[in-house]
Amino acid sequence: MDSVEKGSATSVPNPRGRPSRGRPPKLQRNSRGGQGRGVEKPPHLAALVLARGGSKGIPLKNIKHLAGVPLIGWVLRAALDSGVFQSVWVSTDHDEIENVAKQFGAQVHRRSSETSKDSATSLDAIVEFLNYHNEVDIVGNIQATSPCLHPTDLQKVAEMIREEGYDSVFSVVRRHQFRWSEIQKGGKSVFILYFNLFLLRISAFICKYSLGEREKGAIESVSL
Repeated sequence: MDSVEKGSATSVPNPRGRPSRGRPPKLQRNSRGGQGRGVEKPPHLAALVLARGGSKGIPLKNIKHLAGVPLIGWVLRAALDSGVFQSVWVSTDHDEIENVAKQFGAQVHRRSSETSKDSATSLDAIVEFLNYHNEVDIVGNIQATSPCLHPTDLQKVAEMIREEGYDSVFSVVRRHQFRWSEIQKGGKSVFILYFNLFLLRISAFICKYSLGEREKGAIESVSL
């Protein structure tokens, strides 16, 4: 689950808060300050599963059946059974995925063509979702391809964010495969040697170079 908490990034407001054409906009601030005195309203924690219809390796893999259940159904069950989310969403551009998501009790965000491209990142889709849904304060990005995710995993994440003060929580698993690769005579290697490269895009992770030795797992996070 990716935990993205809003508040630090701003952009020029768009009509109705919707993203403009072109590259997805930066996250717009959603401040709850100045709403009067009294008990502070708890943050709205939303589960978000990104499931576009353009899977290349296995077409529509997110709704392929695993042990009789659509792949996305396993994580939606975990999210709903955890009881920690005020809302559970699926971000998709495909009608069949939308129908399956609704069958499992999730709400659906129809993502734009821009955030459905092969070149679009998960962060692009998350930011678009947040800019459409101003009621959401924290979003947990749950990977659709993690059928072994258990509700207790999500409960622990929510506890760390709400009770222990963490603004980002993610899971990792250690990689055990051999990293060397064979290069045929006359060939060129395209293997990435600098394993921390993906971390440099997010300043919050620059100091955590040790993460480069791990493979991101079912729960991960990005703090803006």
